[in-house]
Amino acid sequence: MEVQKEWWKTQLATDIHETLRTKEAELPPFKGLSPQLGLRRYLVDWLSIINEKQGVHCTALHLAVYLLDQFMDSYDIQESRMHLVALGCLLVACKFEEEERRVPRIKKLNQYVREVYSEEEYLQMELTILKFFQWNISLPTPAHFLDYYMTEGVSQSDLHAGYPVCSVNKSRLYLEKYCHYFLEVSLQDHCFLVFRPSVIAAACVAASRICLHLSPTWTSRLHSITGYRWDHIAPCIETMLKVHEMDVKATKTTKETKDNVSSAMMYERGKHSGYNRGYAVCIS
Repeated sequence: MEVQKEWWKTQLATDIHETLRTKEAELPPFKGLSPQLGLRRYLVDWLSIINEKQGVHCTALHLAVYLLDQFMDSYDIQESRMHLVALGCLLVACKFEEEERRVPRIKKLNQYVREVYSEEEYLQMELTILKFFQWNISLPTPAHFLDYYMTEGVSQSDLHAGYPVCSVNKSRLYLEKYCHYFLEVSLQDHCFLVFRPSVIAAACVAASRICLHLSPTWTSRLHSITGYRWDHIAPCIETMLKVHEMDVKATKTTKETKDNVSSAMMYERGKHSGYNRGYAVCIS
């Protein structure tokens, strides 16, 4: 977004948040009409891998996925062109969100596809995407709200499992880790697209506080900074926690499997191209 880096730490934070909420209200609804919707999870995982390897900020990734969702929702795209469309969305998002030196080079992006695309093909795809959005890609995503909401994620008055928090700073680090886990969860499943980006960001904080056994789960300060009551975000939280529960079970299953098969077999079974968000965040 065209906002100051770490804007949530400045005196303009409240005004910038209000601007983001205004823009959010203008976002078109997701209809889920794409014939290629079944490929979405794969494409998001794939873009996440590229994003991680290229060191791109998560706001660019979330914007890229949003552009991809809306573009796919309006067109019947040939499967053979899906990689180019996804990379075009990533390039547009990175050029908007990142400094020029951090924008992935075409040569680097072509390392992630079997069919090498020309610079002209990338350029034409970027132009097609920009025209589709009428050159307006200043679009808020959950990643744009999360840092602001996390400023009130933990306070000295919180209780942990019924007792005063021993270290607020340490708790904030744990909260940040959980919040980014839930942010990844929200990116991967299109079921979260029924929620507003700010609702998803607020739910990330609330779900993280639940996992960390912090009470009250939703404080008056969080209510004030987000503008949401508990009932506003509860459905989104419930969806996140269901995914978290499945990830915890998957982690346990993986551990049990590792304990019962040879390392060679595990190596073969572990070979896959999907994006692993780390399953549930485990904090000792």
